Amino acid sequence: MSSLLIVDDEPNVLSAMRRLCQNAAVMPAIHNPSIATFTSAPEALDYLDDHEVDIVISDYRMPDMDGASFLACVKERHPDTARIIMSACSDIDGIVRAVNHAGIFRFVSKPWSDPDLKATILEVLAHRRLLIENRELADEVRAQRDVILRQKLELDRLERESPGITKVRWTEDGGVLLEE
Repeated sequence: MSSLLIVDDEPNVLSAMRRLCQNAAVMPAIHNPSIATFTSAPEALDYLDDHEVDIVISDYRMPDMDGASFLACVKERHPDTARIIMSACSDIDGIVRAVNHAGIFRFVSKPWSDPDLKATILEVLAHRRLLIENRELADEVRAQRDVILRQKLELDRLERESPGITKVRWTEDGGVLLEE
């Protein structure tokens, strides 16, 4: 299940996007989406304080707070949440600011193509999953490095206390060769 938060000051746009995301007949299908919608960016931020979401889709031009500022707040508070900005306007400077400052994954122009928008959402969700998995694997590698370092330090300590104790000689059949 994927959780989406959609913010746009136009209720009809929110309804259209909700219907689109839930409509499995329009390919590609988004599997069992959980969708929250808001017409106000500050209300959406309040919602995010208590709810984890995978992706936030925001309109660029809104009265309370523009989409770039809203998504920058989302990035600051929830860095693992993917962010998409949508706009019908041609404010290139604002869009560039949103992409750079708020770490936007994608820009979608209005009006959108239904299959393209759904494909974009799925691509961003997949990219987000890979980023999280990559970070988790990197954390595991760092933890393993710590274990290996501690083991090496212990082997070095044992070797200093009893020279040769860490050197093992093996027989051809895999046995340990002990010297008397």
